[in-house]
Amino acid sequence: MKPDANDKPAAGKHPLTSELLLLPDGRILVHNLTPAFAGLLKELNPDDEQIRLRSLPSTEHPT
Repeated sequence: MKPDANDKPAAGKHPLTSELLLLPDGRILVHNLTPAFAGLLKELNPDDEQIRLRSLPSTEHPT
């Protein structure tokens, strides 16, 4: 059975959806940052501590 187009989750409702806002001053704001997307952002800004921590698997987070 083919899924109906109306069955798609709305934008921002899917658990793997990240929302990104690039500000004119170069800051990046992210809502619902997934580990996979954090890994991508880490490549763009490896010095950002928050993004670095979010890109680690949960078993590697510092205590």
